[in-house]
Amino acid sequence: MNYVVTAVLSSLVLFVTSSYAFQLPPPQQFHSSLSLQSFSGILNTPNASVIAEGAFQGLYTNQKESIWRKRGTYQDNYLFMVGLFNFVEIGGQFFEAPGNGRDLSGSVKITSAPLTSNYPLFPVLGAGMQDVGGGATLLQTKYLVLSEDLWRLRLSVGYGFGPDRMDGVFGGVEVKAHDWVYLLGEYDTKDWNAGIRVVLPYFWKIPIGFTATAKSSLSHNPGTIDVAVGFTVPLDFKVPSPDQKRQPTPPSAVAATSETPTDKKPVPVTPDMPLPPASEAPVPKPAAPAPSPRVTPPHDDSSPSTVTEPLTGTAGMIALKKRLIEYGFLNVRVGAQDDRILVVEYENSLFNHNELDALGVVSGMTAEMMRGQYSYARFVLKKKNISLVQVWMPISYLAGYLGNEQSVPGLAESLKESMSVSSNTDNMDSVTYVDGDDNSGMFTTSLVVFPGLTTLIGTEFGAFDYILSLKVNPQMNLWKGAMVSAQWDIPLFWSDNMDDGKVYRDRRLPTRMERLILQQGVKLLPDMMANLGGGMIYHDVYGTLNEVIWQPGDGSHRIRLSQSWGRNDTTHTNVETYLASYRYYFSPLDLSLEGTVGRFWFQDHGFKVELKRFFGDTAVSLYYNNSTTRSDNQHWQVVGMQFSFPLTPAKDMKHYYKMQVRGTEQWRYAQETTLKNTNRNDGRGSLNYIPDVSLGVTPDFTGSLDIQYLNRDRLNKAYILSHLSRLRDSWRSYQAREAGRASKEP
Repeated sequence: MNYVVTAVLSSLVLFVTSSYAFQLPPPQQFHSSLSLQSFSGILNTPNASVIAEGAFQGLYTNQKESIWRKRGTYQDNYLFMVGLFNFVEIGGQFFEAPGNGRDLSGSVKITSAPLTSNYPLFPVLGAGMQDVGGGATLLQTKYLVLSEDLWRLRLSVGYGFGPDRMDGVFGGVEVKAHDWVYLLGEYDTKDWNAGIRVVLPYFWKIPIGFTATAKSSLSHNPGTIDVAVGFTVPLDFKVPSPDQKRQPTPPSAVAATSETPTDKKPVPVTPDMPLPPASEAPVPKPAAPAPSPRVTPPHDDSSPSTVTEPLTGTAGMIALKKRLIEYGFLNVRVGAQDDRILVVEYENSLFNHNELDALGVVSGMTAEMMRGQYSYARFVLKKKNISLVQVWMPISYLAGYLGNEQSVPGLAESLKESMSVSSNTDNMDSVTYVDGDDNSGMFTTSLVVFPGLTTLIGTEFGAFDYILSLKVNPQMNLWKGAMVSAQWDIPLFWSDNMDDGKVYRDRRLPTRMERLILQQGVKLLPDMMANLGGGMIYHDVYGTLNEVIWQPGDGSHRIRLSQSWGRNDTTHTNVETYLASYRYYFSPLDLSLEGTVGRFWFQDHGFKVELKRFFGDTAVSLYYNNSTTRSDNQHWQVVGMQFSFPLTPAKDMKHYYKMQVRGTEQWRYAQETTLKNTNRNDGRGSLNYIPDVSLGVTPDFTGSLDIQYLNRDRLNKAYILSHLSRLRDSWRSYQAREAGRASKEP
């Protein structure tokens, strides 16, 4: 067995290092991977580093714990870890060992590495805990560890405080035999272990990397091999390849700008300030002359107009409007204000990952077609024909930034300092719009289809129970701000414990309509919106569901109030919620902290705290809920982790005959556990039992303000100004798509 594993790993190393079908990850000092425990490290001991910020790692290993080697036939271990910051990782472990135990637990580790990054010879300190907070603590430990990197060696030594694992002094060494091959050795306070880890490269351009580890105890049956296989996914779903060459600029690109203006510092623009004369508008010096705007009739209804002949003035605005409509934007209006300000209004239903993707395409088309004709562009972002945010930009700065092939900080700063973002969109009286079709969003329908997944992991009755269903959610826009939506849940597959007569049968619900609701969005003030809804707000519960959001200034602070009242048509009981929350957003880290207090959906009352960080369009949340149930007055504490991300293409199909089929802009999956409690009488004492109802549930759904209007709580000045690179990335992706389409034409 030992020789077979060695031969397989050697073959993998030779294959992946010589195959052109694989894209090797960039070499780094040391690759931080999950160990065979729920922390990054060697084999069964940690080092002082953490996994990469913004990475998700999962791992399976068949290693049996030394404390019950002689009991049971096997042990399955499933581990995961998230690099939440560059100094902390957080994750957990689920294991099943028949005859010994079954447990789901959390872990956390912090490191001093960012503080000593400029001092490579200074040792790194790490501290962490494994098996935190559960009622059954079978693998619990706390530890301190020091690590030092010397050439191709990483030496680690630490002290564990047990009581279940690493009770005493431990240590180990990692040898980087190759950029992606590591030899491992350690003492874990009970055994001497040795192993090898292979970091497999990314396959082609798919953002998933793999690891394979083989380990043997030198103290107990040295010929026995434990194996582990794992994977790494960047949470922004981008291949971390800084050396990857950029694609050449497509022929239709805006002229590249090689240097930033230094003769005059740009002045921020605000809606009420007088604009400088057109001759004084700052213009970056181009490295190449800008291409002349040209427009040709589209070859079919699905392709946007391309450029054929110069058009200026009203004809140019008509051509721009036509191009935006042909591409698929709704409620489009194009006009001019004071002969120097171009106004472009649009509603995005195509780019459902992020509103900035749509703004990048719209601003790119505008800069390409209208540069040199107007000093400023004023983009008004709409949802359901309600004007939400306006963004002012000097067209010359915009064209230079979008057209530059490289990321030049000076260009970004020049654009950022000269632009303005405001939720006040009322000053439109002096705008003269061109006539013609606006591509009204009235009666447009989106059929949103996505999976539903409910899981129970590590319960008293099973290792893994689940229900996989299909959610069907048609949404129709009516008049301004109004939408009617329904949602069906269709169960498809489920585990044995959900079958008839089994313990979790009551959690498997039949195919049913979950919601039928009419909503009206209203912009009460420039920075305050309300959403009023009524109908079947949940299955058999008829009533109202309302919310108000106020985010003053740049959007860093937000207050949200929500209220619902309903009556269950079957049980004839009332359901009421009253919730108030405050959220603070820290734009440099895409980090928000929100606290919510009141009565939640299942009538438990208390408070909830959520820490959420975005990596691209993926959000990772850690939450703590402290509430008391209404029916039996039991007090519960719940901690959990949630992942949410778009489950739809980066660009969805446009509406054909007012109809669109797409996925959801936010799909969520959460895993949580209760902390120790005495809510059930049991001879084993205080354990983390599962409550009878879900706790801390806020009545959010696909029609909420965050989803339908506010770009998942990212449509504010603080977010937009800190993500200008998203505009250029979106524009360049559009150009690449158009270049690819043009190359296929005869």
